[in-house]
Amino acid sequence: MIFGLHSNLKFWLAPLCGSILLSTVLPGLAQASEEEEEKEKIEKAEKVQKPNFEFSGYGELVMTYFDFGPNQKASPKGSKRDQRLLLDTRRFSLEVEGELARGFTFEAELEVEHGGTGSAVELEYEEAGEYENETEKGGEIVFEKLFLQKKFGEQQRLRIGRFPVALGMLPGSHEPLDYLGAVRAESESHIIPDAWSEMGVEYRISTDHNNYTVQSINGLDSSGFSTQNFVVGGYQTRFDEVKGTDPAFVARWSTSLIPGLDTAFAVYYGDSSRNRPQSDLTKKCSAGANSNTANSVAPCGYVKTPLTLLSWTAKGDWDHLIAQASYVAGHIRNAKDINDRNSTLSTKYVGILRSPVAERAYSAWAEVGYSFEGLDEKDKVIPFVRYEDYDTIAKEAPGQIDQDRWSRRVWSLGADYLFAKSVAFKLDTARRSFASKDLRVENEVRFNTSFLF
Repeated sequence: MIFGLHSNLKFWLAPLCGSILLSTVLPGLAQASEEEEEKEKIEKAEKVQKPNFEFSGYGELVMTYFDFGPNQKASPKGSKRDQRLLLDTRRFSLEVEGELARGFTFEAELEVEHGGTGSAVELEYEEAGEYENETEKGGEIVFEKLFLQKKFGEQQRLRIGRFPVALGMLPGSHEPLDYLGAVRAESESHIIPDAWSEMGVEYRISTDHNNYTVQSINGLDSSGFSTQNFVVGGYQTRFDEVKGTDPAFVARWSTSLIPGLDTAFAVYYGDSSRNRPQSDLTKKCSAGANSNTANSVAPCGYVKTPLTLLSWTAKGDWDHLIAQASYVAGHIRNAKDINDRNSTLSTKYVGILRSPVAERAYSAWAEVGYSFEGLDEKDKVIPFVRYEDYDTIAKEAPGQIDQDRWSRRVWSLGADYLFAKSVAFKLDTARRSFASKDLRVENEVRFNTSFLF
């Protein structure tokens, strides 16, 4: 009887216990399974968000023949006749792009110029017309780009870091296939820094045919301004850190409304007094100034020396015809104050010419080429012509003497052979003349071997 009751209870209780077990344990197991699946999804997502790197870059080797000496002050007619051949491992550039989490990307470009860095002895002819030996860097290893980028949809982007200045042609278009000549346009490189990039913030809005770019960047250092190169020497590369006490602002509008043609207008404005190595471009205090300001670096403020740059660029490609042009003009207010201070700078500052800078300078250049099919259908042969006109003393500063040798015209004629946009051979000849016919014409023959990857 008891055995029968036990059997019946076992018969009825077993399903009940099973039901209770299923209702309590299985949901926990199901929840654990869901948590494992969610964890796997997160791990997969994190794996996807790991940076995907893309590498690219280029290298340039340049050989140049000169029929003139390096010193333009050597005679009343300018440079003396000479026969010189220079070989230069001009540049090697490595660029890395990567994707980060939450839609962020980064871009870095490391450039090695003239074979690296070290010590070199250079004859300097510009300082007060004297010969002078200076020990300088034999080359450069610099970051042309190093920025973080975030896109907002397809039309807006934000950059923070070091990026090309949105002014002129060469800062954003300086790779070997971006220009036809064996070397970059010397005219623009004498007005603004070559491949100019700075630290700051950039914001760009794009539409179907227009791009609007604004930048807030560090300004230049006026201690490096000079007759020969206008504001090029103000590029802050001589010290470990970049001064941004005086910022600069850039605005650029580019449009492609005309088929095959991209044009752009840009303006740069920024002061340079407080970015000098020392706080020496200060105002003199008037008699009876407050004595409590004696402990201030600039008790009566700094001299304002703002720089304004304007540029127009155009780049066109129509079937076989290739053309591009650039114009850059600059104006410095209170240039005399800069010159007065620079003339007394200590010799401990290497690489400063200490020559007066003009109030105004300009550069203009254009080149046109026509492409033919090469030995292979992917190859191109492009004969071209380039013309340059620039003057680093378009208007002299008070007390400065204008000289004809700083107003230059350059004609270049040559041809490129491109192997599938990967390897390029460029050969051209350049003829440089000056505002005065009494100055001897200078001729160069240049050969460039470049590769891109």
